[in-house]
Amino acid sequence: MPVESLALDCLIVLGARLNQEGRPGRVARMRVEHALHLWQAAGGACRLLITGGCSREDLAVSEARAMADYALDLAESEWGPEFRERLGTCLVLEEASQTTRDSARHTLPLILELQFDAVGLVSDALHLHRAHYLFRRQYRPHPVRLHPLPVPGVVRHYWQNRRYSWLIKMMLRESGAWLKVLSSQTQFRRKK
Repeated sequence: MPVESLALDCLIVLGARLNQEGRPGRVARMRVEHALHLWQAAGGACRLLITGGCSREDLAVSEARAMADYALDLAESEWGPEFRERLGTCLVLEEASQTTRDSARHTLPLILELQFDAVGLVSDALHLHRAHYLFRRQYRPHPVRLHPLPVPGVVRHYWQNRRYSWLIKMMLRESGAWLKVLSSQTQFRRKK
């Protein structure tokens, strides 16, 4: 379904780890680029809520701040200073989250406060299934419609560039994260 037909109030762009210089890594950049194209396709009418706290102890910048700075710089270089200024008014940062579950927990009050009904969830395809699951669980009691919007080409990028070890690392990390989610659900059910 085209993003224009979804009439989204907001795009939640999930954070990703930063490199040693405090700039977004490849996955984070791909998420931001995809979100900007979706935002532009929707006429720039919705907000961009970027999540992510400080993922590296040696850096003072949050994932959300670094990704927002990247988005603003990209907007200016691709579309000009007016576009950057317009994008700047649409950005909302959530800088406390350390995990995807935290992102779901910390964005919900912002979404409810801003009275958003339809929200797009932007992440890479490997991560998006789990993220959507966690966000649905958190948002379930509220009248917010979630629309997963996967970043195209992340797996293909790593495969074509023969970055097999990175691809395996990403898959193992995501598998481990799913096991953690499922085991916490099992423990929760046992306590009931």
